[in-house]
Amino acid sequence: EIDTSDLGFREFEEIAISANRMIERRRQAQKEMQGLRDLLKNIIDSMPSILVGVDPMMRVTQWNLEAQKVTGIDPEMAQGQALSTLLPQFDIQMARDAINQKKTCKKSKVIFVLHKDKGYVDITVYPLTAEGMEGAVIRIDDVTEKVRAEEMMIQSEKMLTVGGLAAGMAHELNNPLAGIVQNIQVIMNRLSGNLPQNHQTASGLQIRLETLNAYIQDRGIDRMLLSAKESALRASQIIKNMLSFSRKSEDCFAHADLRELTDNTIELLKNDYDLKHQYDFKQLQIRREYDPHIPEVRCEYSKIQQVILNILKNAAYAMIGQDNAPLIVVRVYQNRNKAFIEIEDNGPGMEQEIRERVFEPFFTTKSKSGTGLGLSISYFIITSNHNGTLEVESTPGNGSRFIIGLPL
Repeated sequence: EIDTSDLGFREFEEIAISANRMIERRRQAQKEMQGLRDLLKNIIDSMPSILVGVDPMMRVTQWNLEAQKVTGIDPEMAQGQALSTLLPQFDIQMARDAINQKKTCKKSKVIFVLHKDKGYVDITVYPLTAEGMEGAVIRIDDVTEKVRAEEMMIQSEKMLTVGGLAAGMAHELNNPLAGIVQNIQVIMNRLSGNLPQNHQTASGLQIRLETLNAYIQDRGIDRMLLSAKESALRASQIIKNMLSFSRKSEDCFAHADLRELTDNTIELLKNDYDLKHQYDFKQLQIRREYDPHIPEVRCEYSKIQQVILNILKNAAYAMIGQDNAPLIVVRVYQNRNKAFIEIEDNGPGMEQEIRERVFEPFFTTKSKSGTGLGLSISYFIITSNHNGTLEVESTPGNGSRFIIGLPL
């Protein structure tokens, strides 16, 4: 600032005053410019997208807060650095094409590592077209949840289709099975010595029914017929369970015996096709500890079956190849105003990182199989559909215990 008190001439005083005014206006303009820069930076940093500015040489000119969060690199360190060094996953050619062709370039559902986890992003590159300015702005949006939601919808549609096919097949198999059971029973009745008509027919053919029955017993034919009947009845029960499980739900809540529901689910799982290729569920020891006085619970029967099925399958999978004899303990009991189903295994247990994520959609420890949806869907069924609770307790080497709580 110029001190006008020392100037002796009027014209110099006027010049000094004008100069001071110009300096003040310049200071004010610089202040306003800095305010605009700060505002623009705050706007850019507040955006949930990664925003990166680059010059034609692919050197970073802008690096927002989200870019810092994802990469761990400060804006000051990023400034002037090669983009290929800071974001090696990014396709540099996209930015070059956008600058050279002066048009926006886009890519959708690109696999990208975000916060150390693999996810999906949409990438958009905008060329800078202002006069005297060259470069591009790169915008990267995390669309992992959106992509996974779409995958979940597709998976749900597949499951609905498979459920419909299973129900159709079960209906088709039920009729011939009923005929098999009925005819086996008729054969057994006609070989019986208690019916007068059997003796009359045998006498007419000059056959002693006692001799025929002795032959049948000696050759084990009676045991074969009984075994065939039991197998057909068991197959019929399997189909009945399949129909119950695959029946389309219409949010129909009804009172159910949790002990019977759990037993039916275990029987259903013993014939699970996919699991049998990896582990024979029938070889597992299952110990039931049921409270005989537990009241019925109002629930969606098939939905609770689905939850128990998912947990039991995971338990069986976890115990594949372990040295000690696989054991699953299933408990059904009441505590105050809630009914509980506990499923505990003696498998390897879970680390804390896995236990904390076990109910997350698409999280799975199965490298080649599994969608990572089973337990997340189970959690939704219990907590949202039934206003209940689903918890897990597990430590490495001490197995896992899943606790389902349902309001009475």
